[in-house]
Amino acid sequence: MLEVSVFEEKSKQKLTNDIRQRLKRPVFVCIGTEKVFSDSLGPRVGSMLNEQMQTPAFIYGVRSKNITAENLSCCYDFIKSLHPTEQIVVIDAAVGTPEQIGNVQVSNGGLVPGAATNKNLPPIGDVSIVGIVADKGMEDFYTLSTEKELLVNKVAAFIAESIVSAISQRG
Repeated sequence: MLEVSVFEEKSKQKLTNDIRQRLKRPVFVCIGTEKVFSDSLGPRVGSMLNEQMQTPAFIYGVRSKNITAENLSCCYDFIKSLHPTEQIVVIDAAVGTPEQIGNVQVSNGGLVPGAATNKNLPPIGDVSIVGIVADKGMEDFYTLSTEKELLVNKVAAFIAESIVSAISQRG
């Protein structure tokens, strides 16, 4: 697993290089909801990818069409049926320690969405990219502040720009 901080100077290039090496014919599944700001990371990344990607890509889960705990199983089954041989890259928000807030983790293998909120969802994806946007104490996840908004937007842009750069460098 690679973990980088949005606050470190060379992190974006490290993330770009790591993503470029991992991705093979990716389909992006961006999980989250606009109803909870900390959980809006996935749809924000999805919308940014739609706007910035110069290479055609399948992107599911954007700000106007969220993939959430309520519709995840159905959406994921549908996406897998449309893309049975493609690599599913799952992007989601996560909680961590105070020192990890602002970090992005990339791992081979999927993730279990909603684990922090005790949702009972199946693991999904082949590669996961998570942005840590709140402390493990859930009250931080549900609070809205200018500082939280700036952090979520910064992490979303960091992830989206790294993916776009990685895919454009692959050629």
